[in-house]
Amino acid sequence: MKRRVQFTEQVVRFRDYMPAADREKFLRLVERIAADPEGADSHLAYTTDTVTRSVWDDHVMVHYVVTSFFVVFIELDIYDASRGFNEV
Repeated sequence: MKRRVQFTEQVVRFRDYMPAADREKFLRLVERIAADPEGADSHLAYTTDTVTRSVWDDHVMVHYVVTSFFVVFIELDIYDASRGFNEV
């Protein structure tokens, strides 16, 4: 079941200002997560929380919350030190 997608204001602002190639990677990642939010490539972000998940894909990292009908993206970041973004 594909869930509806929502973004926090922080994610929307970062999405709008990120480089175009990274934005395309992010949007592909969003589509993949919406189709299967608890897929094998995701993992729980916190050990005491069963709904907040995290996925990394080609330097783009997202945290999101899975509910019955929605996937809410709460954090988005780029980790690529060679381009001047955050270091892992």
